[in-house]
Amino acid sequence: MSKGISVIICTLNGLERLEQTLLHIAGQRNTPSFSWELILADNGSTDDTVQFVQDFWNRLGPGEVPLRIVIESTPGKLYALQKAISIATFEILVICDDDNWLNPDYLEISYEIMDSMPDVAALGGCGIPVTNGTPLPEWFKDYLSAYAVGNQASKTGFLPLRDLLWGAGLVTRKLLYQEMYDDFPSLLLEHEHASVLSAEDTEYCMRLVLKGYKLYYNDSLVYQHFIPDHKLTVAYRNNRLMAGFDEANQVLANYYAAMRARIKTKNRPDVWLGLLLISPLNYLMAASQTKKLRALNTLYFLLPFGKAPNPLAAKVKEFISG
Repeated sequence: MSKGISVIICTLNGLERLEQTLLHIAGQRNTPSFSWELILADNGSTDDTVQFVQDFWNRLGPGEVPLRIVIESTPGKLYALQKAISIATFEILVICDDDNWLNPDYLEISYEIMDSMPDVAALGGCGIPVTNGTPLPEWFKDYLSAYAVGNQASKTGFLPLRDLLWGAGLVTRKLLYQEMYDDFPSLLLEHEHASVLSAEDTEYCMRLVLKGYKLYYNDSLVYQHFIPDHKLTVAYRNNRLMAGFDEANQVLANYYAAMRARIKTKNRPDVWLGLLLISPLNYLMAASQTKKLRALNTLYFLLPFGKAPNPLAAKVKEFISG
């Protein structure tokens, strides 16, 4: 694996969003000390996205930085991302959403941290919301993480074991990504809706943590997240954004249960015993099927034996022990 950075943009009909994104990538400074490339993973666009990106990079991209384009027609960001990662030249990956504007030192900081700190499995930064001039609604401050903006931790450093990074601007290692998925395909593929595949960042970080790897936050790593007006409505927030999280959680709940049982109780036999005793009570007193399943999942991951409450929980346990 060559030393350097592969910047990956996954997009679907991103023509109207990509100009500023590309300008900020092309404007990265202090990069002669390492090589890098830009990979566009087009997820079946029907506009002129690919031609626009090619023309832009030919005119304004750094001459020494190649642009590579892959086409993935199967709907879902996960498919596009994994195809791009499979062809990435360099060991470090920077996953840049098509509406993320990276600060000029984003690649420089990413490379310095990942190259000097081999125990960092994935790295995240701070997102700043940007609009067309529309004031952010009053409720926005309560949904910062849903929009992948704000600080991901209170200070620079390794995250607590149960905390996760979001996908916007995520930095990680190609070999680690392949390790997480080569033998255990994403469980999000089990869901019927392609939109759930955009939760691949959460699943990936969960897999890293469950395998004992560390996540890191650096508040000097900054990007702007452009949010168009239609995404600042209550209807979009509730019916698209939060509803999508709810659907993804039908799969991710199995990872959450494993993290609760395995990480929260690590080196804490008292906590393990407490969870073991209270989970059956939680099941009996649960007011909904979701809470019942959560209690069963917790018991399943606490114990080395027992029947899986559902097939996805069995696959998560297989991944952990694999």
